Amino acid sequence: MIADVEESCRRLGVTIAAAVKNVAGPHYLLDASVLLDADQIEPALLRFPCIIPLLTPASRRSAAQEAVARGFTIAPAVVDPTAIVASSAEIDAGSYVNAGVVIGASARIGLHVIVNRSASIGHHAELASMVSIGPAAVVAGQARVGQGTLVGAGAIILPQIEVGPGCVIGAGAVVLEDVPAGSLAVGNPAKIVRADLPGIDRGDPYC
Repeated sequence: MIADVEESCRRLGVTIAAAVKNVAGPHYLLDASVLLDADQIEPALLRFPCIIPLLTPASRRSAAQEAVARGFTIAPAVVDPTAIVASSAEIDAGSYVNAGVVIGASARIGLHVIVNRSASIGHHAELASMVSIGPAAVVAGQARVGQGTLVGAGAIILPQIEVGPGCVIGAGAVVLEDVPAGSLAVGNPAKIVRADLPGIDRGDPYC
């Protein structure tokens, strides 16, 4: 995800001041020269707003919480210039819209949402905070996706369907009926195979 954000920033003419590695493990930066460990953050960097390019909602929430605690502000949404976004759509801060995405009229995208490559968000659809939409997924018109839900690559959520908070919609699933909070739904047509997934607290100030 971070490499895609880098590419979007390049297309937008936005310079990345630093990328903070706050957990151990590999990185996927294209330009490793901007990589810093968390203990290398200097006060001057805090004047730059940040975006959290992590796919899973729980990881993104945790990183957003840490960033704000360190004194960062959250950046306005980053929208790749190849995306087609209706003028009536609303996209909140901290969100990222990747290349080739289409967002329809009067769609509402909440805080810290990731809409990945070539996804389609229909007219009047609503994505609550911390939602992740996988590549080529379709959220049809007037559908609603609850806070902290992950929609897998190529999944389809039909018009006017409501997916509750804290759900996972499997890759390629076709959702024909409402999905209760904390559910894992897979298949075509989608079936609920778990109903006990942990969710993100809807009162969380970082959402």
